Amino acid sequence: MPIYHRIFQILDQPMLLLRELNGEVQIEDANEAFLRLVGYELEELTSISSSYLLERYNINNTKQVLKSEVIIATKSNRQIPVRVDQRAVPKDNSDQSNRALIVFDDLSPYKWIEQKSERKKVLISGVVDKYLHIRNFRQSSTPVIFEPDRTLDDENLMQFVAEREHERMLAAFAEASAKKKEKSITLQTSKMSGIELELSITFTPIYDGFGNSKEFAFVIWDLKPVDSEIDSATKLKIWMAKRDITAGHLSALTGISIQTISKLRNGKILKPQRLTAELIASELQVDVHEIWAEIRK
Repeated sequence: MPIYHRIFQILDQPMLLLRELNGEVQIEDANEAFLRLVGYELEELTSISSSYLLERYNINNTKQVLKSEVIIATKSNRQIPVRVDQRAVPKDNSDQSNRALIVFDDLSPYKWIEQKSERKKVLISGVVDKYLHIRNFRQSSTPVIFEPDRTLDDENLMQFVAEREHERMLAAFAEASAKKKEKSITLQTSKMSGIELELSITFTPIYDGFGNSKEFAFVIWDLKPVDSEIDSATKLKIWMAKRDITAGHLSALTGISIQTISKLRNGKILKPQRLTAELIASELQVDVHEIWAEIRK
């Protein structure tokens, strides 16, 4: 087996190789990732007629490069939103056929996250594989609430959840996968920068063409400190994150200098003046005492 074919097969990105000759288009090859995506065997795909192929996969074989978002159907006729990237393959002088490589991105998890975001404010969202390794992580536009003790590169979601919660979390993911439906749960995190949080998370399984769970999309709706006695700087960071307001934006809304807001966020000012506290609390839509136990007159 040529080395290029081995690489083609082991890549996680779903891909097709199309061959066109005299107006007839056929699938010449498909990698394992694409077969899992649509639930077909290779022999079934290569026997699909030209007109059915172009209609079912919305592929325009007349263009050398095509990037578009379309809906494709699995063997069981489940509709999957995908992004298609089509690129012409250089011709082989010994063959008059035209070939194109089609690369597919499954947009299912991101569409689900978008739907959730339209209904309610999402603080954090992402995608994990079936082993809960983080594959995509998105935070609101506000700065990071806490500096994490670990990076997110290829991390496992379990590492950010308190060890005592692991069994309950795994059971929840297993239940969602078995029932093929989304599930919501409240979990406590491991300590980040010395702070332990309680978070409200909703997740849903994403299935391949064979009906097997391949990954999970998740959204985090809310978070709050487990310890109610945390300092005001941490409370301010949390409320700014919940309202998706940056220090610069808060400064522009309140007229308070960004230097003062930074000092409040960093704990260098523990007891702000009353007007400062009231302006900030008003923009964050909370009571002053939700952030500061004491303020100056």
